Amino acid sequence: MATKQAAHKRTFREIRKSLLLNLTQGQKNVNQLADAAHVNWHTTRRQMIYLIGFGYARYVVNYPQVKIFEITEKGMDALDHKKV
Repeated sequence: MATKQAAHKRTFREIRKSLLLNLTQGQKNVNQLADAAHVNWHTTRRQMIYLIGFGYARYVVNYPQVKIFEITEKGMDALDHKKV
């Protein structure tokens, strides 16, 4: 009987780092970030709210149906110093 190895479940910190790294390539919406980070849109939305709250990212467009994000200088510094 073959055993399956459990998939590595990423921590929120790892997901947030992935989201910020993707934002270094330019402005992106929730779906673009979710696809690039390999997480669902709901997780992406929640983690982006966290990152915005700490000043690591900001809204470029913030409408009910459209949200576009970009990384802030503080977010770039956090990536450089491995704080996220």
